[in-house]
Amino acid sequence: MALLKTIEIRNTGLNASYWRLTHVQIDHIAAVAEFRLHGYPDLAAREAGKAPLPAIDYRASAADLQVASLHQVTTPQFYAAAKLLPATDGVAWLADATDA
Repeated sequence: MALLKTIEIRNTGLNASYWRLTHVQIDHIAAVAEFRLHGYPDLAAREAGKAPLPAIDYRASAADLQVASLHQVTTPQFYAAAKLLPATDGVAWLADATDA
């Protein structure tokens, strides 16, 4: 599972088109999940074991993830949230991404 959307990385001229969930950290006391999608030029680069390009970071509550409890959140729900929520920098980078 991944998301597809071409995004230029920090005004470098390099593009990431394949976005994969790579990190999840859940703080049950603070009731927040932090997750990260790393970008790759494409699926072939990821499958070839290439290093990812910079990531997009997110912070979400159970309500943001549309679950009753952070104990219930699934990988597809993180991808869905990445398409709905702004990243921690305030930009909704993957709002119009498609599922891979």
